[in-house]
Amino acid sequence: MSVLDYLFPTDPLNLKQNKKERSGNGQLTIWRYFPNNRREILVEISFHFLIRELTMLQKFQNVRQPLIANHSSCPVNQKRSLKMLKAFLLTLILGTGLVSQNFLLPIPAYSQSEEIYPEGDQEYFKALLGLEKDEEYKKFLMDSVSYASGKKVEYVDYKGVRPTVDGEEGEPGGPGMDAGHVKQQTYEAMRNMDWFRKNNYQNFIRNVGHNIYPLIIASDYEPGKEGVGSTYYLYRRDRPVESVTPTSVMYEMEKILAHIPMGVFIVISPYFDNVANRPEGWEEPLIEYKKHVENIKEHLGKSDIGQATSMRAMKMLDMVNHYLQDCIESGSGDEQSYRAFAHTIIPYVAEAMKAAVELQIQAGLSAMSQWKKELGPKEWDKLHVLIPVVWPVAEGSPRRQIFEHLMTPERAKTNIFEVHTGSHDEARTTLGRIKGDSVMAGLTFDKNTRFGMGSYLRLSSPTDLVQGATKEELKKHPKTQENILPLKTPHSD
Repeated sequence: MSVLDYLFPTDPLNLKQNKKERSGNGQLTIWRYFPNNRREILVEISFHFLIRELTMLQKFQNVRQPLIANHSSCPVNQKRSLKMLKAFLLTLILGTGLVSQNFLLPIPAYSQSEEIYPEGDQEYFKALLGLEKDEEYKKFLMDSVSYASGKKVEYVDYKGVRPTVDGEEGEPGGPGMDAGHVKQQTYEAMRNMDWFRKNNYQNFIRNVGHNIYPLIIASDYEPGKEGVGSTYYLYRRDRPVESVTPTSVMYEMEKILAHIPMGVFIVISPYFDNVANRPEGWEEPLIEYKKHVENIKEHLGKSDIGQATSMRAMKMLDMVNHYLQDCIESGSGDEQSYRAFAHTIIPYVAEAMKAAVELQIQAGLSAMSQWKKELGPKEWDKLHVLIPVVWPVAEGSPRRQIFEHLMTPERAKTNIFEVHTGSHDEARTTLGRIKGDSVMAGLTFDKNTRFGMGSYLRLSSPTDLVQGATKEELKKHPKTQENILPLKTPHSD
């Protein structure tokens, strides 16, 4: 049995297999956590000297000679060997103690990994930390949460946020009240304090968001302008709001042609599984859609939209007309017939989509390039972009890609946000929450600790602050019927 086999019979650190490699670089990195100071400390244990001494000791064991006997002819060598032996024993004791401590003591979940980022958009986290080096941008963010410099600040009393607590209007208890009543009063007092916080927080994020300039809101959902290829709004401090809808009517026409299969599907699909027993009047939506098709065909030949587009549109409209006519006359229209129709028309749909994208990108890129020129490099670098979206089309929109093309990769990652809001006021308030929370988290948490860094990144991103803690807690409750906790009321202990 070798010395390594004796000291590490289970080889937990893979010393025997990697003895040569470890003796070369001589380091093993282990994360440790000391509860007394609540700080994470990286302990680097150097194995270079340890492995060298273990190897020497193994050689002496094989030849059955004492360590000092090899140097008995020279007193100097004897002293040197004694020093080396003492150093070896000290290193062995220290190393074994630290390794044992590492295996025996519990380590909190957030300090087990060398990865500093929590789960979420890793590229966004990296870009966010990159902003820490930009002093001018950090000053810009700090200014955004300040009410100084003559900023427009409004205070709204969000009375609807205030909680209603049972017994709030009751008489105050006397000195003889029981502990349960005191607990209820404590609960009421805490909720009132939290209402005060919520009220101020709503005003804080609204005022932050309404004082971030320059800002562009790129919307597809403005009333009366839905589906026209985006309307862009530019907000600048002390300047009127500018707006532009750069796409032409040709864009919208190509988009309408591309939506033809959807239009057919939504009027016929409710009857796919009820061909034999359809209710009276089921075909009326199909007849109305067919009238729209015929009306377009009547005008198409007289328009100046271009021969190629006109011919493609006419083919698509004829396909729709024939399919709808067949459904109406024969009472057909099931999954198979719709699939056959759709697969036939899709190549033309793809051409219409491509034409629409070309028109949208050319127009949008031109308009936003003009605004970029007007703002200048310094203001453009501060630009934030809000893109109102709905979930089915929340990612990869042409609006985002246009701004990603015009902005630096870092700013595109940290300054463009898809927001699920219905108005500009709500969108700007959401921006205030994004940036306000980030500034607050950066000052509140110690980013030199893993917990602090994780909290800062989570509060600065869509990732929930308690994501990691929630995951760890759920691990305590296996997915079995026996481990389902009993239902508790909101006011139960």
